[in-house]
Amino acid sequence: MELNKKGIFFTFAAIALSIIIILSFNVYTDYRLNDQMGPIEIRIDTMNNFIKDLENDIGNAIFIAGFRSLLSLEDYMMDHDEFFNAVDTPTLANAFDEVFRLGTIQYGTGTEKMLLMNNNTFLNWTDRMKLQSTRTNIKLEFNIDSVTISQSDPWAVDVTVRLDIDVKDEKNTASWTINNKDYTKKINITSLTGVKKFVDPLYLVNNNGLVNNTITITTVPDFSSSANLNTHLINSYYIEHSDAPSYLMRFENNLGSSSQGIESLVNSQKLIDKGVTTYDRSAVDYIYYGSGITTNCKIVDFESLDWFKLDSSHLGFYGATCIP
Repeated sequence: MELNKKGIFFTFAAIALSIIIILSFNVYTDYRLNDQMGPIEIRIDTMNNFIKDLENDIGNAIFIAGFRSLLSLEDYMMDHDEFFNAVDTPTLANAFDEVFRLGTIQYGTGTEKMLLMNNNTFLNWTDRMKLQSTRTNIKLEFNIDSVTISQSDPWAVDVTVRLDIDVKDEKNTASWTINNKDYTKKINITSLTGVKKFVDPLYLVNNNGLVNNTITITTVPDFSSSANLNTHLINSYYIEHSDAPSYLMRFENNLGSSSQGIESLVNSQKLIDKGVTTYDRSAVDYIYYGSGITTNCKIVDFESLDWFKLDSSHLGFYGATCIP
């Protein structure tokens, strides 16, 4: 009987000890897991914040590279005195893509490096981002699927970059993949205080760079008076018009109509003062620099400006009347 009591005691003692060991192991295991999860959660959170900052910065990078690319296209046209999509000259789309990524423009058998793009191409930015990511033990890779420009607004250019982005932790703790995502930034083309201004490609090439015209929205509220029309004309301000070409169309001398069309009135006196050849045509810029035939007339209240004429389709738009 005594032996049975001792056996039961040792059995209960063994069971109790086993329970203590199991509980101790579980507590230790939970502690180890919690100890490991802390750094992992911190790492994932760090990478998540990095990606958020990266995507926010992509817009700034597109704006800087896009803004300088447009100015570089104008510089190229000034140097070569030629529109894009002419003989031995790339299309506007191809030229913008190349200068945006690489800072160069190919023409015929030559390649021109654009000074404004030094250390400011989009690839320069991606390289800087990859270098920065290594400092936080993150592997970052970009693939540029496409670069496009378009207009959904008469006064702005939309630059869209389609990207693939791979982000990985060097210890393979976590990874993110972004595929075929479009990032778009608008670039205002109108005159900005303190910023180099965009000029109209039609003036740039047709006037041999002697008389340029910055894209400036008209300051007059309407054309109810000859004084307002005079202000608009003398300054060659721009106004929306669906019969006119858009800003981007002007790079290729495409004088067709666009829903994003803009137009100015050519101040021929500025051309005369610079010795530029003038034409006996409507002052509406895409008609003046085009080859189409229109019915034109001199305008009442502008008899002193012998060169100022408008075509019949624009008389009502500008509130003008032909001199009998």
